[in-house]
Amino acid sequence: MKRIILLVITILIFSCESKQENTTVAFNATFANSGAPSINIVGANFNEQLKLDNNGSVNDTLNIPSTGFYNIVLGRDRMPIYLEKGKSLTIKMDANTGQAPIFEGTLANENIFTREKSLRDAEMSPMELYADEESLYIEKMKSNKKAEDSILVASGIKNKSFLNILKNEEIYTTAFTHNMYPQYHAYITKNNSFKPTTSFKNLNNNIIISDTTAYRSSMAYQQMVDNKIQNDAYEAFLADESEDKDMTITYLNHINNIYPNGFAKEKMVTQYLQYGLSPNEKLDEVYNAYKAINPSKENLAEITSRYNTYKPLTKGNPSPAFNYENHKGGKIALADLNGKYTYIDVWATWCGPCIAEIPSLKKVEKEYHNKNIEFVSISIDRKGDYEKWKKMVIDKELVGIQLIADNDWKSSFVTEYAITGIPRFILIGPDGNIVSADAPRPSDPLLRKLLDKLI
Repeated sequence: MKRIILLVITILIFSCESKQENTTVAFNATFANSGAPSINIVGANFNEQLKLDNNGSVNDTLNIPSTGFYNIVLGRDRMPIYLEKGKSLTIKMDANTGQAPIFEGTLANENIFTREKSLRDAEMSPMELYADEESLYIEKMKSNKKAEDSILVASGIKNKSFLNILKNEEIYTTAFTHNMYPQYHAYITKNNSFKPTTSFKNLNNNIIISDTTAYRSSMAYQQMVDNKIQNDAYEAFLADESEDKDMTITYLNHINNIYPNGFAKEKMVTQYLQYGLSPNEKLDEVYNAYKAINPSKENLAEITSRYNTYKPLTKGNPSPAFNYENHKGGKIALADLNGKYTYIDVWATWCGPCIAEIPSLKKVEKEYHNKNIEFVSISIDRKGDYEKWKKMVIDKELVGIQLIADNDWKSSFVTEYAITGIPRFILIGPDGNIVSADAPRPSDPLLRKLLDKLI
């Protein structure tokens, strides 16, 4: 009797083991003559570096978190691939031949289709599509989908996992494109008053943006959700008529209403704070809100480091100084401007958004010309563009005090203000203390409201 019981237990154990899901992918690849020491396999919640041998080859087992689409990152190049648990993929490429990669293994057909689809997508011009009127845009989107469906049927692929995931990816990508259309159509056609129809707005009504599982497994879903939430938060920010409104606080409140603490919220907020964390009066509130989502030690350390950099740049602290060459000759130091408010524009001749602010800056300077304020533009052009800067100041009849920093991005004023993107606007008080290390742009009506309160 004991033998029978032991036999039954053994069979049960063996049955359980045999039914365990194989979570790995047998991955073999050769990138001949690439010169790269390694590749990275990147997914929505996955990033693994694989070293290449002297032949550019790797033979490994990938323990992927989910079946789906990933990217191979080789230097500056990215190649989409499809990986499925329990299956195998072999890739052969030679950088010297320029020929298409060869796919082998149980996932060969799926990756041939994925590769060819990525090439078709690359041939499409999003800007041409966004330039179309709404009805034509929708017609083209439907036509493109019909063509892709026909190609997929002709491929003969029967893999249900691949087909289901591909279907969802197309839904996410289409939703992302719809989200982008109103903004880009208005920009390309120079029709700032453009508003999509109600039927267009309803195209994404069935899209769920709170699916934490999809956010963990799909890069396309992440892209679509990130864009949707940021757009919605921005619209809420514009509709907010309070004077102390803050875009980052609006974003945090918006995302708190959609996602619980966890991977999705942490990833979105951490990414947003790469540019959304600012040295303004909301810095402590934003930082404390971030800590409240229980981020990982690594992410918290990164944001804390930036917080500590920005804290000395908040209102009331002494401003970092400068002493730079004046276009009219000699040098101008910040100390020379004590007794007046100083509105600083950090810019460069190669910066399109900077140039776009010039007309508004001229108007503001003219309006406050006889007030207790100086307008200073500090160029961070490289030494090689010195003459270009000199010429542009004259050609565009730039107003105010025109200075050029001594070491472009590495200039002390730039690094001490932790400037990583331009244009950047700074307002300093008559006492040399910071009023705003990230002041409103000249084109922003909030600038005039701020100046009117102070001057």
